[in-house]
Amino acid sequence: MRKIIHTFLFLLSFASAFAQECNFTLTGKITDKDDGEPLEFTIVSVKEINFSTNSNEEGEFKIENLCAGDYTIRIIHLGCADTSIKVSVSKNTRVNFKLPHSLHELADVEIIERVDYKPTQTIDNIKQEEIDKAKGKTLADALKGSAGITTLNTGASISKPMIHGLQGYRILILNNGIRQEGQQWGNEHAPEIDPFMAKKIRIVKGAASVRYGSDAIAGAILLEPDALPDTAAVTGEINAIGLSNGRAGVVSGIMQGSFEKVKGFAWRVQGTIKQGGNMKTPEYYLKNTGVQEKNFSYTLGYHRKKVGIELFYSQFNSTIGVFSGAHIGNLTDLKSAFASAKPQDSLAPFSYYIGRPKQEIEHELVKSKFHVHTGMRSRLYVTAAYQYNIRKEFDKHIPKNSSSYDTTKADLDYRITSKTFDVAWEHDNINSFRGTYGASYMNQTNVYLGRYLIPNFINNTWGAFAIERYIKHKYELELGVRYDEKYLQSYYYKGNDLQSPYLKFKNLSVNTGWIYKPTHQLHFFTNLSTAWRAPAVNELYSNGLHHGSASIEKGDEKIEQERCYSFISTGSFKNKRIEADITVYSNYFKGFIYLSPGTVPELTIKGAFPVFYYKQTDALISGIDYKINVEFVKNTFVQVKGMFLRGQDLTNNDWLVWMPSDRVEASLTYKLKDTKRFKKTYASASFEYITKQWRIPQNSDYAAPPNSYYLVGFDVATKIKVKNQEIGIGISGSNVTNKIYRDYLDRFRYYTNAVGTNIQFRLNVPFTIFDKKTQ
Repeated sequence: MRKIIHTFLFLLSFASAFAQECNFTLTGKITDKDDGEPLEFTIVSVKEINFSTNSNEEGEFKIENLCAGDYTIRIIHLGCADTSIKVSVSKNTRVNFKLPHSLHELADVEIIERVDYKPTQTIDNIKQEEIDKAKGKTLADALKGSAGITTLNTGASISKPMIHGLQGYRILILNNGIRQEGQQWGNEHAPEIDPFMAKKIRIVKGAASVRYGSDAIAGAILLEPDALPDTAAVTGEINAIGLSNGRAGVVSGIMQGSFEKVKGFAWRVQGTIKQGGNMKTPEYYLKNTGVQEKNFSYTLGYHRKKVGIELFYSQFNSTIGVFSGAHIGNLTDLKSAFASAKPQDSLAPFSYYIGRPKQEIEHELVKSKFHVHTGMRSRLYVTAAYQYNIRKEFDKHIPKNSSSYDTTKADLDYRITSKTFDVAWEHDNINSFRGTYGASYMNQTNVYLGRYLIPNFINNTWGAFAIERYIKHKYELELGVRYDEKYLQSYYYKGNDLQSPYLKFKNLSVNTGWIYKPTHQLHFFTNLSTAWRAPAVNELYSNGLHHGSASIEKGDEKIEQERCYSFISTGSFKNKRIEADITVYSNYFKGFIYLSPGTVPELTIKGAFPVFYYKQTDALISGIDYKINVEFVKNTFVQVKGMFLRGQDLTNNDWLVWMPSDRVEASLTYKLKDTKRFKKTYASASFEYITKQWRIPQNSDYAAPPNSYYLVGFDVATKIKVKNQEIGIGISGSNVTNKIYRDYLDRFRYYTNAVGTNIQFRLNVPFTIFDKKTQ
């Protein structure tokens, strides 16, 4: 830890050495253009340094320690249109603003944009370049641009995000403001989300349970579309993606509009089609690893003065092939597969055909959101949502000599219905306080057909929370409290006897955080929290073959609720040449629930499979992640990011399983100067090194952790101006050296190598059918 602190201090001193003399001050006053009254609590933000402050009761604001240069100043006040100007600073400067406040208050259409304050938890906004590079891949791939984020994989096409070594029920995904509810209990059950719907992706690292519920112990992933258009126009874009590995193709389109004659009304339609075949390692194809997707969504919105409503519907449909080499017929072949360098069917050719074993998933989401202004500085939000998820899983092996067996029928068929209702009231600055109060309710019913793995169940959850923040120029303090109750009724048979256990869980979550801003370049975010979660139904009652992960899983009815005590702190430095973020965290778990590999595989009528058991222990998970970006010469950037993590089993004085190993990634990017024809042109190369995970319990897994490895990648992109449109093109590559490797966090590393070189081609074509502005 001492070395880490010295490294952190060195990086700050390194950053300071690059910084020029920055001792200028920008001051100003914001007044109402119509009556000359000062406008307090106005947000004044500086784009180039990612800094914001508020005007005082006299409308005055002050920004200190500015370097000489040009800055974009953005002024935002409730009921006024946003104002942005360029200010050149070469000495102490004063700028006054007059906003047409009263005129906008009388407008027919509500101005709903507002700036959110940064959470006291560490938050990472995924840049558009990272989102573009992941287009056509999984949601988890788009999140890898953030330090501290890894993925738990099941073969080549299924991955789930991990935040600081935690995943599954400890991470909440909010899809367009709604908590994503499906069959999350499976490690190979990737989120049923079309990444093309999201234009903004934010990752909240650290416990966010107070605001979002007890499932957010590790953090939250927020996927947000663009705001609906508010000007008379019909616009859209087409994205076409090609991927060399799997010979996959993806086409996604979006169109949206708003009409002048129906003020306040806006709409959007979106859809995606994806087709991919067998993925390929450097040496062989992975049989039956194709994928098909057909997704679409609709949005309608209506906003008038101080009131608005939005309706949203989406459907996600996917068929995913499961690597057939992971389904073995007998124990002898299974043990041979663990020791072999290649799977039994390594001579399989390329094919788009998806046979058994496979998954078929359908997910529907219906959302309605209503909001009303309850005053000049407060709003009430009411959101209701309905989700229906169908997951069908088909085994590879079918019964022999069974003419009555229906091969089109799923061996596992789970259908879960989720109904959620949320209400939140928030207020802006009142005597330097800003707060949010709310409550939520969820009802879930799950039924299964076919073979037993988890029981039928009814889950009812409700919670209420309160958050207040005290805001000053140099610091912000926050306190949040939440209370939750969960009622779980399950139904399953033991022999011929019906079991119907009824469990009740209730507890409190508390969060305290503060932000310290000694200068506009250097910020510190610190958060202390305690949160909890109830055990999931699979952790309690699973018992059987989980074909998607090619394993047998067994729960434990004695598992109790999990409690976490969390500390996380981030130092963030930013000037015109350097961006640096370093995060230190530690999570102590009382009753940490995890899936532990057994020692003896099991033979069933469906084949031979490894066995995994849900267990509970006290644990400590601590680590550091960092991300540093330096423009060391003009238009040339070097970025270094990485993570160190340690997961300890305190009860057994040993290491935890399924923890990410240490890793570091470096990239070099060169950005070309914009011309009349080409804009936002850049080229980058990256090198990532992942160490061997040797910190595991001895003799606790079916195969030893794989060796360390490195991956090399590249990305080139530009926007070409054609008439009045900017067409985006790009090409990127991963594992371009075709490295042979296996990853510790891949459940199928027992059977096969990871995929080889994958080249992505992408094309973005925006279009405008009608725009009143241009007319």
